[in-house]
Amino acid sequence: MEPSPTVWRLDGVLLDVLTELGASFERVEAGAYVVVLHGRRRPRTLVWLIAGEQAVAVEAFVVHVIGVADPGPLHRHLLGRNLRRRTVHYAVDDVGDVFLAGSLPLGALDVDGVDRVLGEVLQALEDDQEALLALAYGDRLAADPALAAKVHADGAGRRPAGTPDRSPRRDVRR
Repeated sequence: MEPSPTVWRLDGVLLDVLTELGASFERVEAGAYVVVLHGRRRPRTLVWLIAGEQAVAVEAFVVHVIGVADPGPLHRHLLGRNLRRRTVHYAVDDVGDVFLAGSLPLGALDVDGVDRVLGEVLQALEDDQEALLALAYGDRLAADPALAAKVHADGAGRRPAGTPDRSPRRDVRR
């Protein structure tokens, strides 16, 4: 399906804004960009920016949850953290993996707006990474080096199992 004129226009705006910010990014298709964020606790995070008719969707993979017997404490923590978020919020997909998801209204699609939303994603991950890993895995990471390596590799931006490597987790162009 051919992108709409709105998506084509926003593609140019996103390209200009990301270039002006000096962000590390890749244009995947018209209106869809992957931005690479670098942090202290999480060295590399991929953030999708996907232009739609009403807003630009923002999505970042947070943690791949493997074999958690009781996800309740993790989910309660995520809901509590969502109260502190403005633009992006924690979400859980159908297999239990955790994402940050949100949207940037078209009126806020400028250097300041994109910088603010990318900063919020990075701050959320820097603030919550260790707590989320502890809630999801407890002592299993220390006891199982192979699991720890897999979890930390997932945190580098790999898409969860069953998701195409070069596409967002969901279609946001409604």
